[in-house]
Amino acid sequence: MSNDATSPGFLPPPMVLIAAADDSFRTFLEYTVKSNGLVVAGVSDGEALAKRLRTTAPDLLLLESRIPGVETQTLCERLRLDRRTQSMSIIALAAEGHEASRQEMLESGADQYLCRPFSPEILMTSIGAIWQEANRDPALSPRELLTFLDLELDASSYRVRRNGRTIHLAPMEFRLLHHLMKDPHKVYSRDELRGAAWQRAVHVGPRTIDVHIGRLRAALNKAGGQDLIRTVWSVGYALSD
Repeated sequence: MSNDATSPGFLPPPMVLIAAADDSFRTFLEYTVKSNGLVVAGVSDGEALAKRLRTTAPDLLLLESRIPGVETQTLCERLRLDRRTQSMSIIALAAEGHEASRQEMLESGADQYLCRPFSPEILMTSIGAIWQEANRDPALSPRELLTFLDLELDASSYRVRRNGRTIHLAPMEFRLLHHLMKDPHKVYSRDELRGAAWQRAVHVGPRTIDVHIGRLRAALNKAGGQDLIRTVWSVGYALSD
């Protein structure tokens, strides 16, 4: 990771939890991350991972897609529903030949997906991009307050309210809503929404967009009021009154 992500006066280093069953792979990850100045902890199975997550909410989870004692897709979904871990960044890691699980992990809530083998540079570039994106300093940009009917989004403070009630959104759903609210009645294609929500080079299919829009819709509707998201079949989505 570049120095501007961890040096004093810039972003503090994230606490990274590594969950990987393969000892040599976990050692590689721990060494790479620690040597770049980040705080690291490692676990090798589902029981140890669950125990660690009960006591600590890391800033970033490096999650091997196949780890004993845990169904990783279910875990990602649960972490995204838990207010304590909802904003935690997740990078899913898969062994070579398991590329088919990419879509499932992204749909379940992972922010990024890396398939082995990858270099230390690629790993740290991914971590750096996610950490910078998750910690944009509101003081460095003008306040952006978007409103639509009873919905309010403050991009600078990362807050969403509806009918005066705070809505807690995962990072991906927040970015989707932010994009939709920039031009509420415009119909955005899935490709446009993919570019807005996944600002890095991640292969994301239409189904993944639909899953995250579904989660966003459920979160907004939980606060009461009408369904604000309109589905335009075969095209995309828009906000609608």
